[in-house]
Amino acid sequence: MSIDEYLHRFDHSRRITLVGPMPLQPSEAAAHSDNSQEPVIWVDGGANHRRQGAERMGYSVGDGDSFCGQLDHYLHTDKDQSDLAFVLERLPAHFVEVILLGFLGARRDHELFNLGEVHHFLRAAKQPTRARFEHGVYAYSRGEWVFECHGVFSLAVLEPTKITLVGACKFQLTTPTKIAPLSSLGLSNRGFGTITLNTRAPAFVLKPQARQSDDRPV
Repeated sequence: MSIDEYLHRFDHSRRITLVGPMPLQPSEAAAHSDNSQEPVIWVDGGANHRRQGAERMGYSVGDGDSFCGQLDHYLHTDKDQSDLAFVLERLPAHFVEVILLGFLGARRDHELFNLGEVHHFLRAAKQPTRARFEHGVYAYSRGEWVFECHGVFSLAVLEPTKITLVGACKFQLTTPTKIAPLSSLGLSNRGFGTITLNTRAPAFVLKPQARQSDDRPV
């Protein structure tokens, strides 16, 4: 079965989970170790997180450099994109919520480029789409979004764009304000309730100390 055939089985799903090779937080590992969370794609070494006895749950893909078992689909080791990029390019447009586990905390370059690939994925999205990593890292496609935050958060973009940020936060942008890539303008804000973000390009919200949000498009 190809990855496209696997994804086609979930034509009515809006959420998909991608699991990478880095260690998972205990709660995430328990929640995504079996078929209760399908559709799920194990990206190369992410297949190490499959629960024993559930090897056929989900779909595994990669070049095998971080997994020594059998994958459903092998990529050539001499390729010009990452395993994650390969998967993101093949996600149908109806997946508007992407959960990414095990993609942060590795080599600094890998971590940075994983964020970059998610930026490109969201930039190409045909409808409002969001992504969530562990460790309080959220990403949103262009549009207007509402999220909850109680604690410190930072706002970052990977391309110049105009943003408004209003609601229950200490530093607001009440008129469209141009933000440069990784500008410190969005660093160390503080939320204390419901916040509305309007962005003309993909934006990242990093909430290292905040509790999980209930975010949604407007």
